[in-house]
Amino acid sequence: MRLQHVSHQFDGQLVLNNINLNVSPGECIAIVGPSGSGKSTLLYILGLLRKPEHGTFLLNERDVSDLDEEQRRLLRLHEVGFVFQQAHLIPYLTVLEQLELIQENRNVDAKELLQELGLEHRLHHLPMTLSGGEKQRVAVARALVNSPRLILADEPTASLDYENGRRVMELLSQQAHRKGRSVVVITHDERMLDVCDRVLRVIDGTLTEIRN
Repeated sequence: MRLQHVSHQFDGQLVLNNINLNVSPGECIAIVGPSGSGKSTLLYILGLLRKPEHGTFLLNERDVSDLDEEQRRLLRLHEVGFVFQQAHLIPYLTVLEQLELIQENRNVDAKELLQELGLEHRLHHLPMTLSGGEKQRVAVARALVNSPRLILADEPTASLDYENGRRVMELLSQQAHRKGRSVVVITHDERMLDVCDRVLRVIDGTLTEIRN
């Protein structure tokens, strides 16, 4: 996954300024920065939710900078997995059904994936019976069920205590290292940064690597 000289404005203000970013398969990176620095816009572009106004976005060596909405929707479904601050589980679906609802890749065994994430005893439970850490692990499983090559996590530990947050971050890092996925985590929690291979900071729309 590569961004090349990407710039973007919002309401006439430059929020991303000549961003260059390369995340290799098997790599987990963290992006930090203050509120309003451009992190969210960067994530929207990486998640194919917004087109960059200038520059190039290469996903699996394909230029996806100027795809139409339907093309981007299909790529999001098959190539990008999202994990957010809140799990956003559907309250009337069991843990297993959360995955089956969106599953397109039938080569993935949803039960096996949940077992891999330590949720084998929760397959037929509703979200209201789960702990916060369990809900977020279900959200990670949901992001993985279509075998995406790119995983984007937006403050995935913000609503968790340290132990559960650490487990979620380690799960994301393992997906990069063991499965060869590219993982990008936006976080304010500096206690989790050691799990990532590189740390970059966005300030005033400029991206700088601060640890490799």
